[in-house]
Amino acid sequence: METHTSPPAVKGVTAAILIVSFLYAFVNSISSVLLNEVVETFALTGAAQGLLSSMLNVGYMLALLVNPLFQGRTEKLAMLLLSGILQVAMLLLSGAATSFAVFLPAIVLLGVGCGWLDGYINSCMIDYHPQDSPKYLSLLHGLFGVGSLLAPLLMQALLLGISWRGVFFVTGGMMAAAMVSVALARRGVKRLNGFQQVQEARLSWRELGGYLRNRRNLLLLACGAMCALVQTGLTCWIVRYMLLVHNDSALGATCLTAYWVAATVNRFLAPRLRVRPLLLILGGGALSAVLLSLGILSGSAVVMCLCFGLLGLVTGHFMPMMVAECARGYQGSTTLTTSAYMFVTGIARVVVPLLMAAVSDAVSVQAGMFLPAVAGVLAALMGAVALRNAPREAENG
Repeated sequence: METHTSPPAVKGVTAAILIVSFLYAFVNSISSVLLNEVVETFALTGAAQGLLSSMLNVGYMLALLVNPLFQGRTEKLAMLLLSGILQVAMLLLSGAATSFAVFLPAIVLLGVGCGWLDGYINSCMIDYHPQDSPKYLSLLHGLFGVGSLLAPLLMQALLLGISWRGVFFVTGGMMAAAMVSVALARRGVKRLNGFQQVQEARLSWRELGGYLRNRRNLLLLACGAMCALVQTGLTCWIVRYMLLVHNDSALGATCLTAYWVAATVNRFLAPRLRVRPLLLILGGGALSAVLLSLGILSGSAVVMCLCFGLLGLVTGHFMPMMVAECARGYQGSTTLTTSAYMFVTGIARVVVPLLMAAVSDAVSVQAGMFLPAVAGVLAALMGAVALRNAPREAENG
């Protein structure tokens, strides 16, 4: 899709989006890092202890469902600003809430802001860099990965001097600063002569039906779901696995750190490889199955830790590459493609912890841990089939 932005304007918007992605990682991490403090403050018991993460995801999924309704009807950078402002307001309300009845709706609305922001930073990056979107999406997700690594460290340090409520306030301030950068970038590009905002066509039911009937699109969405199952399965279950199998939950945390460090490195390096995104997905899926199987069958905690580092190197690129591939042929409709992809992967992230727990309980912990390996094989197979469909098929819808 052609835009009339000058290179300096594109650089300004790109820098603002990257700042947002980095600081958004802190918002995304807050529910897991501060869970114990919230549970203790509101005296939550039983299933209520899981409501913080669940309700955040409910809001996130709701936002992704309605995102396509805004396509072609609203300015993208304006929606990005709105999503950030909503997050700031809900972070402040959550930190000030004196009852769980106020706190929980604020978390749902915070999730809505997260879903809007996540969709629009990916969509905008594709729109402003249509020719090399995999490179810029990998940079976007790489910075998010760096933020995700730093967020727990910063928040734990803050908790030494302030309460969990103060951490919510500080995070709200950080997101407010990110929105200032977006507002400045938006103001700057609007002042340029001949500049036109990135525009999308309004989405009709006919176009939505055509998108969903397209075989290649369905293959990509299914492949993306399997990729999400691989990553979520690895990260959500390894601490439990290491405790039950090797009696060492600390090594599980080490595995997680090794995975995310390697995955972040991968996101910066993968775009430099002159290989088609789907080939990288195919190879990563196959290698993830081999590496995870090796770690499980070795019976060694050390080997599993080493395998987890290697798993980060072969799977870290999954999300940015899949987002870029799903958008191929759909310039002018990237809100639809990014929202559809993230919604499908969101469902996978909800289902896989429950599935792994059920299999572990019914069969064995090792059997449960093998599920991401199976998903890796399926991702590779679906990627291979999708490769046989010409990109122009997506263009025709």
